[in-house]
Amino acid sequence: MKKMMGLSIILFAIITISGCSDVIEKSLDSSDKAGYETAFKGDTGYGSIELLTPTITTKDNELEFTTKDFDENKLTFIFVANKKVFEQKITNDKSYTLNIKGIKDAHRTNYYPKVQFLQTVDDTEEGDITSFKQVRYTVEQK
Repeated sequence: MKKMMGLSIILFAIITISGCSDVIEKSLDSSDKAGYETAFKGDTGYGSIELLTPTITTKDNELEFTTKDFDENKLTFIFVANKKVFEQKITNDKSYTLNIKGIKDAHRTNYYPKVQFLQTVDDTEEGDITSFKQVRYTVEQK
């Protein structure tokens, strides 16, 4: 009887802990992260991005990209490794180059760094998101 009671308590504790971790994970996924709302979970809005340099070396300091179907009348904010590197209106199908020299984590080789594109309703970084796109690139050791 004591063994049964002990097993029941352990089982109850495991179920409770796993349920709490799901709640915490869901709340972290949907939390407002510096004005980016829940858009961190994937693509929102229209348009697409192509990194013309999807792979760089640890010595490269530039990333080149082009966009398609973005709103050309809105400001586009671009972040590399979570640092803002670009804030202006862009023209679709035009090639742009981002300078990533000196950006911490832009040349990490233990994961794929990311480039994030953000457009908001009121053209401010903290505004409501109309488009959010994210592309990862690879860094090779050289």
